[in-house]
Amino acid sequence: MTAAVLQSRARYGFYGLAVLFAALAVIGGIRSYSPAPFWDMWISYLPFLDQASSGGWEVWWKQHNEHRIVLARLFFWMDLRWFDGAGWFLIVVNYALVTLGAVLYCRILREAVVGRGRELERHALTALLVIWLFSWTQWGNLTWGFQSQFFLAQLLPLAALYLLYRSIQDGAGIFALACLLGVMSAGTMANGILALPLMTVYAALTRQRAARIGALALLTALTLFAYFYDYSAVVGHGSLSQALREQPLRLAVYMLYYLGNPFYEVLGGRAPGRIVVLSASLFMVLSTLRFAWQLLRQPRPPALPLALLFFIVYIIGTAFGTAGGRLIFGYAQALGTRYATPGLMAWAALLVLYAPALLALGEQARRWVWTGLALLVLAMLVYQVKALRSQADELFARSIGALAIEMRIADKAAIGKTYPDTGPVVFTQEASDKQRSFFGLYPYRGARAQMGHVFAPAALPVCQGALEEISQVEGDYLYLRVRGWLAQPGAQMAPPVVRFLDAGGKQVGYALGGEPRAEAGQGAGFRGYLAPAAQGELLTVRGEGPDGPVCQLQLKTKAPPAFIVKAEAPSAQGATVGRANVIDASEWAGTDYFKSELPGMQVYGSYVASDADRGTIALRLKRGDRLFYRSGPSMAQQTMLIDGVKTVPLPLAKDWVLLEFAGDELPAQAFTVKLSDNGSGWGEWSAIALKSH
Repeated sequence: MTAAVLQSRARYGFYGLAVLFAALAVIGGIRSYSPAPFWDMWISYLPFLDQASSGGWEVWWKQHNEHRIVLARLFFWMDLRWFDGAGWFLIVVNYALVTLGAVLYCRILREAVVGRGRELERHALTALLVIWLFSWTQWGNLTWGFQSQFFLAQLLPLAALYLLYRSIQDGAGIFALACLLGVMSAGTMANGILALPLMTVYAALTRQRAARIGALALLTALTLFAYFYDYSAVVGHGSLSQALREQPLRLAVYMLYYLGNPFYEVLGGRAPGRIVVLSASLFMVLSTLRFAWQLLRQPRPPALPLALLFFIVYIIGTAFGTAGGRLIFGYAQALGTRYATPGLMAWAALLVLYAPALLALGEQARRWVWTGLALLVLAMLVYQVKALRSQADELFARSIGALAIEMRIADKAAIGKTYPDTGPVVFTQEASDKQRSFFGLYPYRGARAQMGHVFAPAALPVCQGALEEISQVEGDYLYLRVRGWLAQPGAQMAPPVVRFLDAGGKQVGYALGGEPRAEAGQGAGFRGYLAPAAQGELLTVRGEGPDGPVCQLQLKTKAPPAFIVKAEAPSAQGATVGRANVIDASEWAGTDYFKSELPGMQVYGSYVASDADRGTIALRLKRGDRLFYRSGPSMAQQTMLIDGVKTVPLPLAKDWVLLEFAGDELPAQAFTVKLSDNGSGWGEWSAIALKSH
């Protein structure tokens, strides 16, 4: 076999490996896709189409934290307007931007090593750049539709510096394009404002015409003025000046972790990974100083290496600014996956800077260097394969959080998988009503609207399944959580939708199938929500696919242990419990916080003078009795003791609700209940309303 054939096969091998890395990253993106928004998308993406339609240009320029994400908002608008907010377009944008970055770096490398010989090694370096830039260490940015600005904030300044270098020979048109990209950089993230100042200094050092330097300086001043005009400091973030004064060493360590982030997970994470990260970052800083010394001591520095050096300085400046604002959150954040992208771009620039020296190495030194790079690629490949891991558990958990938001259920535990609090239940109602984004997509579409809808009986095959768990949603008395499994006999896929119908065919619950459950069949598990009135009833549990029902099963739900909570306005006619049922109300001599006055009713409450008041009220009840109940926004200390034996938590009820004592576990004869307010903190009070006669 000739040397030419061996080199040809080696070249194909290098590029094949690069394609493999890119393909694994793409597969990881596909496996991680969900149409439901995640985290910041609920507040800054989902409402944006309506904001842009009803507002002026200010909605495009307004801050998101410390950033002005104008270009990302353009992609948000396109996704919501043209692609129904399904989110896949935003993921495609992320991968397209990474591809553009790889193409740009490959072009820069080709110019940096032109005429250097060693063609095979140049191909190896090109493949290495692609491998590096498609690293799965940045999966949090690749797979999250909100993160296009993270790629743009590195790509646009790099492209602007490269075009500024090219404009030295290619003329005014390229210079104008470089200026445009410099201005656009400010519309990516906060670090983008560094692009134009660095471009101005770069133009001066490369001896470009005074008119160009002046134009860049003017654009810098105008862009900085526009960016900081009406700018508000972000509450809850740190201060750069304070960090420099009080914690300069920790600030420096945070920066080093930030710059070396791409090596952390690849080389094992934890303590060994942190040592490698710090060592690598020190190498980057020292290399940057070395190249700066070599280049800037020359009367006319080489323009292309200087552009790459300035880009690395841009990333170091980014690390500096990020450390100032985020140091208060700890070092772990600097090692998070979303901060891998800036580090990857900086290390790619450093590789290109070193490329001429690598190609000029002697035989022995070259062997050592390429062996080290090969080992690094091997470690990266081991990590890259993680992109193939199933994300089913995480995606299903997010889908239940999204279902809670669609059904407007304040289930903090479920929504916490997709947003830190239950806010989306309230501020996404407009998007829900318009069925925008995931609200209009199967299987979320209509989940809330169809509650109470009557479905016609259907002759369907019998499902296999079980209803395993029913529990109260903390914070929402109108729904219960349900968990179980349902499978269609002989079918490979479990029904993606589980609908609960009462004896009359009325929908009283809705759940999503697809939870990975090995013991019940792949994806046969379901989770969802059920109306409390369905407890103790014989229900039809119907499995459905996109084309309609596929099977059904009749199951009797477990009766509540004590009471059923119903949304009903307080009235003397709705209650069966009166003042005569009160055994001892000496400690509930107050009322509710709102001092409710209800016709024909007597209110007893633990709130006498403040939330700090506590106490107990005792009642004599029987099965089927009904009374009205209300509580403060904090429910942890509100309990009920039944016959001195069984303690159950009382529900969170910011408005009056009806408690119907209909549980099968209640004593058959009359029994005593003691309602207790054991809390003295804010929002800790409770009250009942009884018939006054």
